Amino acid sequence: MFLTQQAKRQGRSHFGGSSVRRVKGSTLIEVLVAFLLLSFTLLGIAGLLGATTRYQLGVEGRSKMTLLYNDLTNRVRSNPTQVAAYLYNTASWSTQQAAIPARVKDCSGTAATATAAAALLSCTAAERAADDLWVMRSAVRAAIPQGSLLVGGSGANGLTTTFLWFDKDTTKDDGTPLRQSAECTTSMTGVPLNTCCPTVAAVSSTPGVRCLNFTFIL
Repeated sequence: MFLTQQAKRQGRSHFGGSSVRRVKGSTLIEVLVAFLLLSFTLLGIAGLLGATTRYQLGVEGRSKMTLLYNDLTNRVRSNPTQVAAYLYNTASWSTQQAAIPARVKDCSGTAATATAAAALLSCTAAERAADDLWVMRSAVRAAIPQGSLLVGGSGANGLTTTFLWFDKDTTKDDGTPLRQSAECTTSMTGVPLNTCCPTVAAVSSTPGVRCLNFTFIL
């Protein structure tokens, strides 16, 4: 009788200890699974934040280009006899990365000294067009990364303004392009025509260079 009760107690003790060990083991697995799920969640959030930042930078850059485009159209329309002087469509993107030539004459209307004001009043229409182009090229360079400007077309058929810039988010760390602006062709329409690069830009072999085209009629 005594042996039987002792055996029962030993059996209950053994069963209880095994149960405790199984509970402890299950808890550890659950914790590891929770950490794994948390890690995936954090990685997803980090990727989402990175994508959001890239989109914000892209939107900001395009907003700046829209303002610059409006500025250029106003300058051309206020000097309609010199439309041809605003054309700048023979320099490639790599050529434009060099320093912009010095300003010849300040005709912008922002002269701060009496001498500059006198020079401003003496500007001819051609000189004002040349100075407008210098101002716009300088503004594009300052507003967007490695920014460049091309202006083509004619007063009769409309002027096409192309903004070129280097978009580091379109390249991998090793320089392999993720997206590459296509070269403009006569068959393009719609969005491809708005985002292609003119042949003269010569960027087909330069990963990361992007283009955005605007066309306006005087």
